[in-house]
Amino acid sequence: MTAFSRNSITFNNPVSNLFDNGIILIVDDVPNNLKVLSDTLANAGFEVAIATSGEGALQQLEHAPVSLILLDVMMPGMNGFETCQHIKANPKTQNIPIIFITALTESVNKVTGFELGAIDYITKPFQQSEVLARVRTHLKLNQLSQSLETRNTELQQLTEQLEQRVAERNQELFASIETLKQTQQLMRLVFDTIPHLVGWKDINSVYLGCNQSFADALNLSSPDEIVGKTDYDLQTSKEESDWFVMCDRRIMESGRAEFHIIEQSRGADGQQVWLDTSKMPLRDAKGNVFGILLVTEDITKRQLAQEELKQQKQNLEEALVELQGTQVQLIQSEKMSALGNLVAGVAHEINNPVGFLGGNIQPALDYIKDIFGLIDLYQQEYSTPSSIIQDEIEAIDLNYIREDLPKLVSSMREGVKRIRDISTSLRTFSRADSDRPIACNIHDGIDSTILILKHRLKASETRPEIQVIKEYGQLPLVECFAGQLNQVFMNILANAIDALEESNTGRGFEEIKINPNRITIITQVSDNKQEIIVNIKDNGKGMNAQIKSKVFDHLFTTKAVGKGTGLGLAIARQIVEEIHGGKLSFNSVLGEGTEFFIKIPV
Repeated sequence: MTAFSRNSITFNNPVSNLFDNGIILIVDDVPNNLKVLSDTLANAGFEVAIATSGEGALQQLEHAPVSLILLDVMMPGMNGFETCQHIKANPKTQNIPIIFITALTESVNKVTGFELGAIDYITKPFQQSEVLARVRTHLKLNQLSQSLETRNTELQQLTEQLEQRVAERNQELFASIETLKQTQQLMRLVFDTIPHLVGWKDINSVYLGCNQSFADALNLSSPDEIVGKTDYDLQTSKEESDWFVMCDRRIMESGRAEFHIIEQSRGADGQQVWLDTSKMPLRDAKGNVFGILLVTEDITKRQLAQEELKQQKQNLEEALVELQGTQVQLIQSEKMSALGNLVAGVAHEINNPVGFLGGNIQPALDYIKDIFGLIDLYQQEYSTPSSIIQDEIEAIDLNYIREDLPKLVSSMREGVKRIRDISTSLRTFSRADSDRPIACNIHDGIDSTILILKHRLKASETRPEIQVIKEYGQLPLVECFAGQLNQVFMNILANAIDALEESNTGRGFEEIKINPNRITIITQVSDNKQEIIVNIKDNGKGMNAQIKSKVFDHLFTTKAVGKGTGLGLAIARQIVEEIHGGKLSFNSVLGEGTEFFIKIPV
């Protein structure tokens, strides 16, 4: 007969070195960039390796373990994208996180970098705090993911080992009972040998016997001391005894065994223990139930290990969610900063020539009036001009010029006013947020966003103009970060336009004209006057249940590669709910359209 062995099961502890710094490989062909980055990382305690080309980086990766790579995009020879492709194609290096380095002035397709496997971008000139924050964040995220995977593997292995041990022991137990039931002495020997707690009761739940392990667990000197006793006579509470008797009665009345009944109890030393018990009805030669057999295993160590792993897994998942939220905030901050600088610069450059034109149109009209007055005076004084002058008057059509030139200048004035309105809208949309919310007019932000998107709303060869219906209520000024809320409006309105264009697929111009594309914007104050509500609704094709369940997920997008990042609505929700304490929700009906509800506290 095979003897049981009490194998101890231990875990590696990858969490102990979870946030240790590793080797950072910097790949850049500019010595000054290498020095700045290497000094920054070295001063922070990181071990740094450098390479001046993509080829050199690949050679170093063959010989040295690297935790993270800072890779310049623009390099002679093999550029950053090609180097990234080689790294991700190599099984030895494909899991190393890569952060691309690019200058703000360089035109780089960041989506291409992410598709190749990069996890982030760092822009030149470098900000030391930003570089360290991004490096530490992605090292932490990568190490947490590896630790979680290791823990899951260990838990699976532990479960398989324990299940195998339980199966082996139960198989040994029942095989021994069947084989050695010839004599009571041999049965006693078997029961006293196995590590499980074994006991048997009569039809009234009175103990008829047990093995030595059972007696030891109850601090009985001999298994014989249990005969004639019930659970109420042993070291168990009345509640536990009631539960044991109820289970016994249920099994004996049904005639069916119950396996792996998990119960908590107090051991002889007062410590809490977990028990895995299987109970089977005992039958006589005629098949009548006359008692019950119970086999119990102490699974306290296994249960504690599983609880510990479960808690660690939960902690790691929470850390991962927190890191993803931080990543979204970093992306949003960088995006809004770059957009604000760009738009503010464009608006400033527009204002100079527009101001010049706007200031000179009225003097130009005055000069034109004076010139025409002078011409009239000449015609009065010299009523009979020479043939040459008469021919020139007819050639230039002086009467038409006299009538049309003021109109032309007036049109130029309207054009200048239009450009000034666009410039104002750009500055309104990209307004820089202070470190605290300020009172803003929500309608101004919506109007500026619509104006910026107007080129996408205009009619084209394939469809009529997308109608924007505004039903504005009387809203108070709202304390908010206006630039960030404008980004929310931009993301939702842009998605609505995308949805309408997608719904036009397969429909002709006239068909769309009969049922035109519409975006309806409704603003109002809630009934309790505690928040303002902005509804943005389109009459596109709507979303199915699968898409609706993932619409706010990080990096989820239904758009084709290169047309969407999957961050727009995730960022919008974070801005509305986490930054402003509001609520962003939506309702979508397949075939009818989608409506988003933005609620901001007043």
